[in-house]
Amino acid sequence: MVLAGLASLPAFGGETSPEADRNALALGTVTVLGPATCLSGATKGAACTSINVSCPGVPDLTAVLSEAFPTGAAMGTIILNSGGDGTTFFNSGFANAYLADGFRVVQLGWTTEWEDTGGLGLKSAACRGATVFKYVFDNVQGGDRTTGFCAQGTSGGGAAITYALAQYGLSNYFDYVVIAAGPGVARMDYGCDKSLYTGPALDVCPLITSAPYTYFSGAKVNLWENTNTCNTKSPPQSDINKWAADSIATARATFSYPKTAMSWYFCATPPVNNSSGQGKFLIEKVRPKNTAPDVNCYSGVCKGEAVWQDPNAFNATQAEMLSQCVANHR
Repeated sequence: MVLAGLASLPAFGGETSPEADRNALALGTVTVLGPATCLSGATKGAACTSINVSCPGVPDLTAVLSEAFPTGAAMGTIILNSGGDGTTFFNSGFANAYLADGFRVVQLGWTTEWEDTGGLGLKSAACRGATVFKYVFDNVQGGDRTTGFCAQGTSGGGAAITYALAQYGLSNYFDYVVIAAGPGVARMDYGCDKSLYTGPALDVCPLITSAPYTYFSGAKVNLWENTNTCNTKSPPQSDINKWAADSIATARATFSYPKTAMSWYFCATPPVNNSSGQGKFLIEKVRPKNTAPDVNCYSGVCKGEAVWQDPNAFNATQAEMLSQCVANHR
């Protein structure tokens, strides 16, 4: 079965789970447009499909979805979500490795930046990724809760996954998630104005005991949030309120995930990226299946956000995925 064969099926995304999060924001719908040329970095043997994603209050956005099946019965499904604007396929060697391990592998590449809604806000934009993840659960995983349903993402890809957990109820579906370098928008208000955070040094791991968290530039946040004062002195309270409300770690968010295990990976090679401090803001909040999230730091080989440049980090991540991507929602 390939996604192209699902073109005549209804687009799922909005139905309620028996264990639904009452605070979860509404998902949208996915419409299959037809077969598509795969983006660079697609999993070996993958078939690709063009989809349109509609979410409440934000413009529609199209994407390419790649799907690869292992030989024999699948151990589950792993979604690989790319960083930055999300317009490329995330691979970094994981796609073929997970396929060989016996998992279905799905990759998502947006036509344009998923975070951009014309200024409506990042939390609203995150509906797009969450809707696709739910669609993959319904149509690729087949709604099966006897095998693992998991996701892995770096930077902006990790942000899409954690927004889905905290704001859109996807902890009801994901059994295990792996986040690298971030998410960088856990607390946009702190990232835009350093003085707003008055807590202790952000001790991420023994290699990062005082993690940075402020943004080098406010341009992206200003674009996403329709503000113009991020990373300027004394921003108005209205902008601060908007950044705080649209961050992942908001007062309304859900942080208890008793059936979803979580792991984090960071590059600790100096200079340490500000995504580490932003990630810490969320790590302190979440309560996943593994109680305290598994946090891993590597130094020397990797640079910036690219922790998986380190072969040791890659191997550890693959091993964790193999052992942790199991059915927790039976």
